[in-house]
Amino acid sequence: MTAMLGALRRFGLGTALACAGLAGCADCNKSDGGAADSSSSADIDGGAPGASNVTVLEAGTLNATPRPTASVAAAVNPDKLPAYTGPTGSVEGTITVIGDPAPATPQDFSRCPDAEKIWGHAFREGPRGPKGERPLGDAIVVVTGYKGFYLPETQEARAISIEGCGYTLRTLTMTFGQRLEVKNLTNDFWSPVLEPRPSPVLMMATPRGDAVRIYPKTPGHHLLVDRDRKYAVVDVWAFLHPLHASSALTGYYRIDGLPVGKVKVQSTHPNIDANAEADLTVLAGVVHKVDLVIKNVNRDAGGSAADAGGEAGARPILR
Repeated sequence: MTAMLGALRRFGLGTALACAGLAGCADCNKSDGGAADSSSSADIDGGAPGASNVTVLEAGTLNATPRPTASVAAAVNPDKLPAYTGPTGSVEGTITVIGDPAPATPQDFSRCPDAEKIWGHAFREGPRGPKGERPLGDAIVVVTGYKGFYLPETQEARAISIEGCGYTLRTLTMTFGQRLEVKNLTNDFWSPVLEPRPSPVLMMATPRGDAVRIYPKTPGHHLLVDRDRKYAVVDVWAFLHPLHASSALTGYYRIDGLPVGKVKVQSTHPNIDANAEADLTVLAGVVHKVDLVIKNVNRDAGGSAADAGGEAGARPILR
């Protein structure tokens, strides 16, 4: 835990935000007044399909979870800043990886051999380009650096599907206060669970049935898993702002709703100890192009995170 806290702080997080991304922290669920949230884990972590439970505070905080809205607001807008209402721009580009190829991650894929195409290596990369670069799928991209205002989330939910042998994504980004909806498009039963704080109630995603609703209990890093398929693991990041995305298998990403002015575009990958970033001046109504390159150095090949230009345990900035 100490090492991860150090890595989070190096990426610009204070102690409270670093704590919020870790399991087992006694203070993570406290409000501004220090009182612990009294919601049960069953209410927070899972929910059957039903009526939407969405509340929006005056400052623009969206909460589509059973968690008290004041608690969500205290996390995503602790300084009670005004919501940004000015013009916006967009950023898109391609995330590529250079350096060592993705190492194999041997697992038991006997239940569905095609799953090896998704989870058979530490990360998914495309064909090699003329300079050795490969498109990097499932990379995390965030935009940070704006000050003096709060950017509210506008979408109630983030959706992910189960198709073929597993989830359609290996990395999913969302905003704390959104709900996660898992839709099973296969003919088999699945049991999606959000770790590290799973609900004591087993949620079943029925074949081609209604989406299962799951609610991250804290900001930070979570894992979406299936209790019967150990290979199927999705890295879920619940951010404190809406300016985030994960790259497609082609490496492509796009983030809309950027406030005008100077910001920073940053990218990392859950299984690569390195990151890349670029400064950007956002203009109203403009779709800016920012490509980023991440260098992978496999540790078992004698490399280190420093060789890759990053830091061990690199984590994206939540705020």
